Amino acid sequence: MSARGDFLVIGSGIAGLRAALSLAREGTVLVLTKAEPRESNTGYAQGGIAAAIGPDDSPELHARDTLAAGDGLAVAEAVEVLVREGVGYVLELVEWDTAFDRDTESRLALAREAAHSVRRVLHARDATGREIGRALWARVQATPGIRMLDGAMAGE
Repeated sequence: MSARGDFLVIGSGIAGLRAALSLAREGTVLVLTKAEPRESNTGYAQGGIAAAIGPDDSPELHARDTLAAGDGLAVAEAVEVLVREGVGYVLELVEWDTAFDRDTESRLALAREAAHSVRRVLHARDATGREIGRALWARVQATPGIRMLDGAMAGE
């Protein structure tokens, strides 16, 4: 079988689906996945996702916490990009109706965990990866120009 697109994305996890959504603005996208389109390791991720979106938080504070937790192993430039750009991507997930946990006043329920000095971790119960994958999959299905090809393997 042959299939064509302007862009090829291999994998239908969080990274693959988000890449397909970005690329669809520029042309047609073919997403190859070796299993069913919604079956990826993303669904097994139970932990939360951290972003400096709280009123007492900032990307600078998030970077400082991340670098301290990394104990010299984290690359400062990569951490800076992650904490700065990550905010927009997490807010995008919220906008796309990702069912993150909320408090009694319907605000995002931010948790303080591990080396984070403030509350900045979002969860979707104990299935955060599955919920993010669901939201991205819904967005992919609603986006013209993205074609999924399941049961496919890339080769030379």
